[in-house]
Formats: sequence, C-alpha cells, structure tokens
Amino acid sequence: MQQNSSRRRIALGLAALLIAGACTQAAAPAPSSTPRPTGALVTAQPSSAGGLTSDGKILVRWFVGLGTGGNPEQLGAESAAVAKCNAADGPCTKAGIKLALEVYQNDAAYDTLATQIATRNAPDIIGPIGVRALNGFGDQLLDLSKYVQAKTLDTTGIEKNLVDTYIVNGKQIGIPYAVYPSYMYYNKALFKEAGLKEPPHKVGDKYTMPNGSQVDWNWDTVAQIAKILTVDSKGNDATKAGFDPKNITQFGFDFQWTDPRGWATVIGGSGSAVAADGKTAQWPGNWKKAIQWYYDRLWKDHTAPTQDYITALAGGNTFQSGKVAMDFVHTWYTCCVYPGDNTSPVKDWDIAVAPISLDGKVTAKLHADTMGILSSTVHADAAVLAMNFIMTQPDIVVTYGAMPAKVADRKAFFTALDKKFQKLNPTKIDWQVASSMLSYTESINHEANMPNFLKSDAAIKTLQSDMLTNATLNIDTRLGDLVKTLQGTFGGS
Repeated sequence: MQQNSSRRRIALGLAALLIAGACTQAAAPAPSSTPRPTGALVTAQPSSAGGLTSDGKILVRWFVGLGTGGNPEQLGAESAAVAKCNAADGPCTKAGIKLALEVYQNDAAYDTLATQIATRNAPDIIGPIGVRALNGFGDQLLDLSKYVQAKTLDTTGIEKNLVDTYIVNGKQIGIPYAVYPSYMYYNKALFKEAGLKEPPHKVGDKYTMPNGSQVDWNWDTVAQIAKILTVDSKGNDATKAGFDPKNITQFGFDFQWTDPRGWATVIGGSGSAVAADGKTAQWPGNWKKAIQWYYDRLWKDHTAPTQDYITALAGGNTFQSGKVAMDFVHTWYTCCVYPGDNTSPVKDWDIAVAPISLDGKVTAKLHADTMGILSSTVHADAAVLAMNFIMTQPDIVVTYGAMPAKVADRKAFFTALDKKFQKLNPTKIDWQVASSMLSYTESINHEANMPNFLKSDAAIKTLQSDMLTNATLNIDTRLGDLVKTLQGTFGGS
C-alpha cells in the first residue's frame, strides 16, 4: 500500500478512536503502547456447497480490513449490525440469509483476500475500502448498476458526482458510503500575526490583500501570501531581501500526505496519467504547470517545506507542528490536527475553500470509502440486500469517524467533531466549507487505477521524492522521463 494511503489508514483509525469518545488530545500517528494483534480478528464462517450454512440458509460473508473497520474498537458496531440483520425479525433472517462478519488487521487483509479469491473461497461483500484499493480489484467486482436503478441499493440523498465516482469502465463497482472532501486548513494565529485576512469560506469570494485590493482566491494568491507567512530564524519573511532559506522556522503552505497526482489535481485541475485509450502514459499540460508551481514553492520561494524540513516538523505532521500557516488536506485529518501528549496543540485554526485551480475551475480532490461485492458471489441478490442494510446503519459510519455520504446524516457527524474540538479550539470550525467542497470534486479521481498499478504508482512516488529532495530538477525533463517510465510499466515492465 502506498505511503500516503498508509498514513490515511492510520488517520482513519485515530479518527475512529476519537469520535468514539476520546475528546482529549489526539496522538500523532504512532504505534499504540499496547501491541495489536495481526491477522484475523474475527475468522470466516465455513460454508457448505453452494454457499449455504449447515442449516441451509444463504451465507453472505462480509470481509472487513481493507480500509478502516479493522480496529478492535470498531468491532462492536460491526458485530451489532450483523446481529441486528440476523435477529428473528431482522431483514437477513426474513430473506433466509445468514450474514457473517470476518475482520482482519489491515496489514494482513490484502494477502488474505487474495488467497481466498485464488482458492475460490472468496467472501461476498468487501469494505469499507477506498477508491485506490477498490480499483485494485477492478474486474473482480460485481456491476451494481441494476441494483442502483432498481433502488435495491439506496443512493437517495447522495450527490450524483459522488455516485459517479464509482463508475469504472461503465460498471458501478461501489456506492459512496463515507466521504472525505479536501480543503485548506489554516492557522488563524499565524494569519493574525502576519496582519493578513483569513482565506475565503465560500467559493467565488475574493481574498483581500494587505493593500486592500480584492483578488481571486487562486494558487497565485496562495503563493503571494505564503511568502508573507514564511519566516526565518531572524524574523524575516520570504518577501525580505535578508530572508535566509536555510534557517526557516515557519512555512506558508504545505500539501500534507499526498502525492504528485494529488498535487496536480488540486493545483492544476482534473487530469490523468493514463490517456483515454487506457494504455498510453501521459502527464497533461495543466498537471505540468501544477508540478512546476509546487516545485517553485519548494525551491524558488522556499514557502513550502522540503523533505528535511517536513521531517523536522512534528515528524511529518506539519500543520500539527503549529509552524505551517496553510495546509491542504482531507476531512480525515481532523484526527491528527492536534499533537501527542506533552506537545503544544494548534489551538486556533479553521478551514477555507479550495483555491481556483490553474485551469480556471475549483477542484477539491476526494477520498471516499465504499463497499463492493465480488463478482464470484453465488448469491448476488442476497449480498446486495445485506450490504444495503450495513450501509444504512448510522452507528457504523460514526464509529469509522467518516463523513457520511448521505447529506441528511452529516449534521450528527459535525456535531461530534464540534464536541471533540470544543475544549481545544477557541473557535468553532466552519464545517459548511467541507460539505461545499463535495460539489467541486475532480472529474477523474486522483487515485484512479493505472495499468500495472503498484509499479506505476511507485514511479510517481519517485517523482515526489525527487521534488522534495533535489533543488536542481528541470521539471519538463523530469516529467518527460516519468512518462517514459510509466509507458514501460503500463506495458508490464
């Protein structure tokens, strides 16, 4: 699993812990003091021929562990949902179904599922699972289109663009369950200290510059104010002639825990490393401009932290360090915005809308979790019924610390977050910003599938490492090399 996705899983796990009731300081992503078990937390229930239980019921197996949901603390809600479906008056029992839960630690889940599929012992339902991981199972997922059209799977109250996120090669491979929109976190105290107005909370609103002029909230504006917000050890900001880039103590902007496809999508606008034919590598023009923009912030303006600085800033959790003024991250970062014990929290922060991308449109990249059904199931209708029941149980999504895909369910989620932050943050977070960003998601998900995915993704991660550590790159040349490498990996090399 890729690095940023691994961090995200850690973040989701922490979020679940916090939403469940720990309203004190969140720990930084670090191992628990109590070793956690590996492998199966809840083992698979054996079935007889034809996918039936020993007493003749239809056995529907729900596999958990590919994303969030594998933490021991989450098992209670999952087990309760299964028990409710299997109760005497439950929908599973009424349909002659036995719903069986099997849960694996994340580090074992992928291999376990691969083995089960290879040995023809696959489960029926898998999830929660993110876009990137779901794409990894691609052609092994059941097309759910007819169940959506028949409303057997309920998508009422979910934005259409979110439902369409899971249409891959004409197949509806999942239904939005939990969503994680992205936006700009900003440190109010650092803006106030610099004498700057705070960034807009509504798409279309202008930003007021220090001279009083009203300008578009776009990435050029971010670059300008990031200079004012970046300060060296002698107190010079990055607009001053005496600014020392080797001794920076505060940065204007960071793009925490994402990769070049994420950077390019938000800064440059929607795009893809794969051409429409599905086999040709590319790096679109708007993405080239976006990568150059970010590289200039790293090494020309010195307003975004390079790798050495990232490591020094709270071990990579840069915004949490209190030394980064703006940080573009997803909703799941609410888990980790506060540091661990015995460190100072970022007390005064809020969120702003995504700036206008270089293509002239607002683009806020999306992470989302869903559940899917493997096409190998011998009881598709039963699996769909059970999955729809699971996805409509409110206790589960709260336990996962996820923003519900259904609009009507979001108020309770944000109320829980307000309760979590009320003792640490003196201001109430403007959560309508998060909801509004769901109307500006990318047309092609930034984690979309690529041929030979793991090797292709690794090549893009190498670009990320190069950009963060090498001050002498020619971006045009480097991107040209990347496309050549991707073409090779797409072909299987």
